[in-house]
Amino acid sequence: MRGCLFTLLLGAIVIGFVIVVGLPAAAAGILTAGLSTAGLVADDTTVTVTSDPPTDFLGLRADLVRVTATDATFRGMEIGALDLALGDVQILERTAGSVDGQLTDVRVTGAGGQRITVERITLLGGPDGITTTTVIPNGEIRTLIADAIEAQTGSRPTSVTLRAPDRVSFTLGGTRVAGRFAVTPDGDLVIRGDDGPAQGREVVLVRGGDDLPIELTSLKVTASGSLRLSGDLAIGILG
Repeated sequence: MRGCLFTLLLGAIVIGFVIVVGLPAAAAGILTAGLSTAGLVADDTTVTVTSDPPTDFLGLRADLVRVTATDATFRGMEIGALDLALGDVQILERTAGSVDGQLTDVRVTGAGGQRITVERITLLGGPDGITTTTVIPNGEIRTLIADAIEAQTGSRPTSVTLRAPDRVSFTLGGTRVAGRFAVTPDGDLVIRGDDGPAQGREVVLVRGGDDLPIELTSLKVTASGSLRLSGDLAIGILG
């Protein structure tokens, strides 16, 4: 009888260990592989999986998954640090009921090969879509504009100025040119000339979903002359 009780107790301990330790580790491994499939590359990616009660893991579901990484790359972006919290995660399906987090010190390449650095990209959403918001500082966006126009025309503009809500003006070959920022139906960020010889012409600054894995939906020039961008994440985070 004692032997039977010991065997049952040992079995219960083993099952409990598997549920509490083994299944979270396995879930973390599956999700780490999904992140790699999605395009995340980093030497120190950490995936922490938690659920209350732990028996939820038996249904291959987790209440919360936290993903952190530094010095990472993701679909053309170089990321200084990544910190994401995913809620109600279906592990095998690699879907999440909610996403909340940020990427910091992000560097991307613009349409003309220009390097763009943004301090932070925030992500927030759920299974129907993830919205993103970022701000390109005034100095960065002015350089991006000048580089893109020079790549297209062969001449570099001077005195680039931004003004709320969406205005941009610059001097090119002694002529003052005015235009507006716009988002195309494909989610690209462009400048459209609205007067003189530049009227109706477009200069592409960033290709949404290509240069940046974000399909842009809206923009706004801030009071400080920076450019605030919002859009939808164009790819799945978990693969």
